[in-house]
Amino acid sequence: MPELVESLPRRMGPVGSANWTAMLNAAEAILREEGYGALTSRRVAERIGAKQRLVYYYFPTMDNLIIETFRQLSVRELKLMSQALENERPLREVWNICIHAGDAPLISEFMALAHRIEGLQDEVTSFIEKSRKMQIAALTKALGRPKRTDQLQPAVIAMIATSLALSLTREAELGVTLGHRQTQAAIEQFFKAFEP
Repeated sequence: MPELVESLPRRMGPVGSANWTAMLNAAEAILREEGYGALTSRRVAERIGAKQRLVYYYFPTMDNLIIETFRQLSVRELKLMSQALENERPLREVWNICIHAGDAPLISEFMALAHRIEGLQDEVTSFIEKSRKMQIAALTKALGRPKRTDQLQPAVIAMIATSLALSLTREAELGVTLGHRQTQAAIEQFFKAFEP
């Protein structure tokens, strides 16, 4: 009887290498420009000028590639938020990141994928919670202690601001502008009150 040979773990390409990073960047660009339906190993390979099988040398599945792509994005976004907190006007800086980030539609794409890709939901949840804590820190610093019990708490304002920024961004991409100017003016008044 032939001796059973234990299967060895499949050799993978080095994490952080030029090819690995190029594949993440290609996947991110495809998601941003064309959406999830266009993201395939073939398209990633074409984008970097490599053979399709090279993608699977670095990532066992497309799900792994998507998860790593989100990790790269979240590290970048959290770094921006962290830098914003160091600014003398953190509220404005955090808002600018939320409203002007080109990654808002991309993050929305990942949020939709989180329901279908095992492991991605944990990554997305962690990112949202970390960024929300940073927003709350900026708001707490600017607002100080609430003077009345009916005043909105920093966590509530952070939720409203995140949702509002996403809504404004999505609507502007569609060409919807009704109410945007007035909303931006109200936000500017808020900033003037707390970060003159």
